[in-house]
Amino acid sequence: MSKEATLANSVELPRDWVCSGNELKPKSGASSSNTWVLSGNEIKPKAGASSSNTWVWDGKELKPKTGASSSNTWVVDTQKVKPKVGASSSNTYNVDGQSILVIAGQLALRLW
Repeated sequence: MSKEATLANSVELPRDWVCSGNELKPKSGASSSNTWVLSGNEIKPKAGASSSNTWVWDGKELKPKTGASSSNTWVVDTQKVKPKVGASSSNTYNVDGQSILVIAGQLALRLW
């Protein structure tokens, strides 16, 4: 059994959220201010986006558009996501086939 298969943490989309293609939003009460979109390589609010609330996805790393450092950057591969520095079993998560929007929603944006 691989180490990834034994991780206790998993990225999950809660039942009260929906991710359809390029949008992540609550199932109930969604508005342009609490809807997140993947636009090109950026994850940002549908309304009111600025460089301070935008995250950049380069296909391997998820990091803030401004103020990115190794301590607030997540490294994502096909099986797991973990902080770029200081990764441990408690802060490494199974990806479980989730999209980058769901990963960002749970770990970077802390929407749930």
